[in-house]
Amino acid sequence: MYQQFTPAAAPEGRLILYFSGWGMTPVAVEHLERPEGYDLLSLWYYAEGAETLDFDFSRYSELRIVAWSMGVWAVDSFVAAHPELRERIHSATAVAGTGYPMDDRLGIPQLHYEMMRGELREDNRQRFDRRFCGARSMRHLYEALHARTTAELQAEHDALYRLMRAEEHPSPKPSALGLWTRAYVGGDDRILPPAHQLRYWQGQGLEPLVIDEGVHYLFPLFTHWEQLWR
Repeated sequence: MYQQFTPAAAPEGRLILYFSGWGMTPVAVEHLERPEGYDLLSLWYYAEGAETLDFDFSRYSELRIVAWSMGVWAVDSFVAAHPELRERIHSATAVAGTGYPMDDRLGIPQLHYEMMRGELREDNRQRFDRRFCGARSMRHLYEALHARTTAELQAEHDALYRLMRAEEHPSPKPSALGLWTRAYVGGDDRILPPAHQLRYWQGQGLEPLVIDEGVHYLFPLFTHWEQLWR
């Protein structure tokens, strides 16, 4: 995983741990204002898995997790590998994602996931990036995605595809039970079907908050990190 650490002016042993979605960087949440005393650790790129991270958590007594899209699966994998952190997690908020990024009932349908990979080619990058990011208001996402190499995006996509094909997808997902405290679903999400998200979270025993006109990128609806967990 890639990481970007942003310290608080006066750290208080509290950390926001942000797991980004596929292909994206911390630019997706750079507009969110942090509460005083919170450090921020942003993570992205999961081609080599999401279990290992070179970071010292010993100084933190409070962790606030926020994950977008594929980042939800990454959090599940990371926390399962580091159970010692679980008691310090005060909240975990999922935004437009599930624990199974590729699943015909609980994630992106496999056929759609495979079609996306077929369109992800060097000779088609500009068109792919524009379609993936959608509206002009998301130009900052387009620029961040376009800055990534095609090979890097393919590697991340293919790694997750192999994992999702190899693993069982039970519902509820045992390793994630009791971890998540809030989930947001965009009613107009064109990437991950809202009905699949609802089915997944209800199976986890969590009733998600549905934003009727929300799309896959829900962060513009928030101005402060705290809004995502309070």
